[in-house]
Amino acid sequence: MGKIIGGYVAEAVSKRKGGLVIKHAYLILAHNEFEVLQTLISLIDDPRNDIYVHIDRKVKDLPVLSVLQSQLCILEHRVDVRWGSVSQIKAEYKLFEAAVLEGKGYDRYHLISGTHLPLKSQDDMHDFFRKRTGQEVLNFLYTNAYEINMKLARYHFFLDYFQYGERWQKVMANFCWHVLLKLQYILRIQKDVPKVSIKANNWVSLTDRAVQHILRHKEDVLTKFRWSLCGDEFFVPYLLTGKNKLFDIVDARNLLYNDFQGSNARVLTSDDEALLLHSDYLFARKFSKSATPIVDRIVQHLRDKP
Repeated sequence: MGKIIGGYVAEAVSKRKGGLVIKHAYLILAHNEFEVLQTLISLIDDPRNDIYVHIDRKVKDLPVLSVLQSQLCILEHRVDVRWGSVSQIKAEYKLFEAAVLEGKGYDRYHLISGTHLPLKSQDDMHDFFRKRTGQEVLNFLYTNAYEINMKLARYHFFLDYFQYGERWQKVMANFCWHVLLKLQYILRIQKDVPKVSIKANNWVSLTDRAVQHILRHKEDVLTKFRWSLCGDEFFVPYLLTGKNKLFDIVDARNLLYNDFQGSNARVLTSDDEALLLHSDYLFARKFSKSATPIVDRIVQHLRDKP
């Protein structure tokens, strides 16, 4: 059973307690590891939260997900998400739109992946963000003028096949991308660069005011970042760090523990247990069914907290 929310379908198995005010919206981008996704949902399942899930359109058999206390909405209209391309931004917009369409005016919108897990209880989470009322909580990443120019000022074609399709398609896509990128430097071809100096993890925690601002500038973002590489790490700072400095942006180093190996986040294992359970990080990623013991330890750690 589900209820239609505009262009979205909300699938829910929930028991709501009357009279409680929902304040936080968790917006989840998922494409695999659905056992981890259900664990994540169970850990944020709280009457103070609503949960919205976007599952990659490439997934044909949708998982059955359930909650007891939250409202769980699984988006019907989904994006075929491809690494590095503007499709990532489009999927994020789907989540923002779905949550705002509910009209509840959430105090906080957490954009996370389906392989995140919280490292703090929901009481701790709500307390942390209550102390940061009105602030946009991001996790800045190192960047420089060369990276911004390369990723945002050049045309990046063939990204749709970098990690998808047959092996020969991936090889050809990578080769053609390199050749065309090199030609752009030789011929001095570049497009207008969105005015941004900050790169941030695309997993953010934003106020309703910021999300409304992001939605108002959707067409501008999709136009400016259409041919960008990993534009999802730049478009939120681009919109929130304008000339008038309308938003109070915080670089929260403890927002997310995310250990990269090359361009991919490393799967966390039991070797990371001490760090994860005794740190001040709010979230960590990524987790996998292949490393179940650490997932079970985090669940036990949070369930044992008073």
